[in-house]
Amino acid sequence: MRNKWKQYLGVFFLLIIIGGIVTAKPCLAASAEIEISSDKTAITVGDNVYIYITIDSDTLFGDFEANLTYDDNIFEYQGGANVITGSNGFLKISDMGMTEGSKTRKYSLKFEALQVGTSEISFSGPSMVSDFELEREMSVSSNVLTLEVKATETASNNANLKSLKISPTVLVPEFDKNIIEYNVNVSYETENLIIDALPEDNKATVSISGNDFLKEGENKVIVTVLAESGDVIEYTINVLRDKAPEEENTSEDITTIPGSANGVFEIILIGNEKFAIYSGKYKIIEPTSDVQIPSGYTQTKLIISDISIPVYSTKDLGSDFLLIYAMNELGEERFYQYDRIEKTLQRYVPDGKSGFDNTTDTNEEDNMEAEEYRTNLNKAAIVIALLSILCVLLTAVLIRMLLKLKGHKEDDMD
Repeated sequence: MRNKWKQYLGVFFLLIIIGGIVTAKPCLAASAEIEISSDKTAITVGDNVYIYITIDSDTLFGDFEANLTYDDNIFEYQGGANVITGSNGFLKISDMGMTEGSKTRKYSLKFEALQVGTSEISFSGPSMVSDFELEREMSVSSNVLTLEVKATETASNNANLKSLKISPTVLVPEFDKNIIEYNVNVSYETENLIIDALPEDNKATVSISGNDFLKEGENKVIVTVLAESGDVIEYTINVLRDKAPEEENTSEDITTIPGSANGVFEIILIGNEKFAIYSGKYKIIEPTSDVQIPSGYTQTKLIISDISIPVYSTKDLGSDFLLIYAMNELGEERFYQYDRIEKTLQRYVPDGKSGFDNTTDTNEEDNMEAEEYRTNLNKAAIVIALLSILCVLLTAVLIRMLLKLKGHKEDDMD
């Protein structure tokens, strides 16, 4: 009787496992589609245009957040829902904290067409639409809306300049509205031109490019005039900027600034004060009475770069390492260890710990954390091994029960 119960129990667990595998279904992420549309297809300068953002989804969605971009030279944002903020070509839509879900939502934005041109209206970066029930982001797709603004029938096509003046030099040849290319030479100190450009038609707009940072040699500065009708005339200024003058090294620069990444160790005099130069400047000073001289060191003299400085040495006067007491550029006073062989200087740390290493406590903490990590890792390995053994044993028991059950059924048939 007991064996039968074991057999039934094994079959029960096996059916649960098989049922879990069969009934498992992939979780399909919900998706939303965002459409950007307009109330007009034919737009002229001065028109008001409404842009619509429509969100559709097969499932309920809640929060929505996105960044909308447009050309603010072509369109000016007039207003919309209070969840929309921004201007100058960038709008942020943040409709958060929804208490009810919906499958569709629509936002309306009002723009004014400023001038002739073409502008794309699209989302910058990913748009966030949240699944209302699962409270997680949905897969989102959206389109790009391209709008063209045309001139009115009475728009002027005058794209000429009335005047063009520059500083610190003058145009060659002299300005004439019918001459569209000029040449100028400037010194190296001139990084950009000061340009004064006035259009003949006050409804035309002027823009300048290539004048921000003039490089050495040849440059092209473009003055663009856009007429009300959309006609364009470009005036080109060819700018030749002189090369930078060659810098001369002075003797003062050579004595105060090391010539490499770490520098060549040397001693210099500045006034009556002595400085050690090595990856910085260290003022050599006498330690005050409250400064404890490292054990085993006594004061002596050493000549470096033909200058005598006080140093501290062990009883072994032939030692390769000496101590120098100095103040660094931050005003901190301490002992530094000087290597007589390699001509290097580094912060002195007692007990034979040389170098710039000030991470003793940090290393100890890191070692403790590493030891704890290894202990936890060993524990985890033991647990995993035990669970693996248990899984193998359970699998063996289930197989044995199935074999016994199969044999029992065959005996019943006999």
